[in-house]
Amino acid sequence: MARTQSSGQSTILQVAAQAGLSIATVSRVLNGGKYVSDSTREKVLKAAQELNYQPNYMARQLHGHDSFVVGAVLGLEFGTISPFALKVYEALKIELERQGYRVSRVKFSPDGEVLTAAKAYVGIGLHLDDPRYRQVLAQQAPYISVGDVLEDHFWVASNDEHGGYLATDHLIKNGCRTIYYVCQNHDHAVSTVRHQGYRRALRENGLVPSEAIEISPDTGLPALDSYRRIRELLALGVKPDAFVAFSDVVATGISMALSDSGWRVPDDVQVVGYDGIDDERYQSLTTIRQDIDSIAVQTAELVMEAIKSGTPRGCWLDVFLRTGQTTSMFQDAPRFPPPASRKSVEPGLELMALTEA
Repeated sequence: MARTQSSGQSTILQVAAQAGLSIATVSRVLNGGKYVSDSTREKVLKAAQELNYQPNYMARQLHGHDSFVVGAVLGLEFGTISPFALKVYEALKIELERQGYRVSRVKFSPDGEVLTAAKAYVGIGLHLDDPRYRQVLAQQAPYISVGDVLEDHFWVASNDEHGGYLATDHLIKNGCRTIYYVCQNHDHAVSTVRHQGYRRALRENGLVPSEAIEISPDTGLPALDSYRRIRELLALGVKPDAFVAFSDVVATGISMALSDSGWRVPDDVQVVGYDGIDDERYQSLTTIRQDIDSIAVQTAELVMEAIKSGTPRGCWLDVFLRTGQTTSMFQDAPRFPPPASRKSVEPGLELMALTEA
């Protein structure tokens, strides 16, 4: 039974929960956005009416004033903005508008100079070796990191080591033994932490972890580049049971490469992605889901603290396994013989021998 609220100021998060939809979808409906079905629009409007939701007009009146702007820099995957960064950005905009601030994408001059004046800056999935990171950090304003742990700044991060562990442990329980970790940049701090979780799960089960398979940014499209890399390895003779991917985009490329190479997913090889993007393109994936709405709420809270000259602190958030069609549904019935009855294969040595041949 739907709950109602006859008085008081409701939030867009409450409307989203009441309607059973994401806050990004609710925002599109309430702001007259396109590409929303009639049934979805009806759900949102009904929930807003039941909760007596009123938009924050004060926040809207503050638009255009630099002193109420929060600048956002979105991380890139081979030159393309990651879907995860975009989703967090959408949710953060909504949350900060409730606080009387607007979020604006930071603009840069051709030589990298920051052109967007802001009260604070937020880096969403921004790599520390990205030149934009150094430029934003040089501004006389607080910096909040989403994704990377920065001890001298405010930060929000998912428990990525546990995420890598969850993904790998799930595959091991499904009977997989030769499991590879695939990423875009093995030196990236978040990728390194997820790889540590992958290694821990394998070692706890007496299995040999592999060095990370790194994708070359040949085309600048992560799905296509991961597709090409995995097809190349399969052609060289790599025989995987499963892959743990750095992101849902990479997992999609891996799955397509397996299919086009004659491998069935998940019957022959299983795949786990990362991020849990709420998008039809990735709904079939088994993935490690990051709680985007909670990330936005915690980031907004830290932004307000940072603006008030608070002491820098961080916030860890849990991640969860979301099962899909790219892994086996029978966790308690391994599809593969136990390691003792199979030919002993060390994934790292196998990769090294094949790639150096």
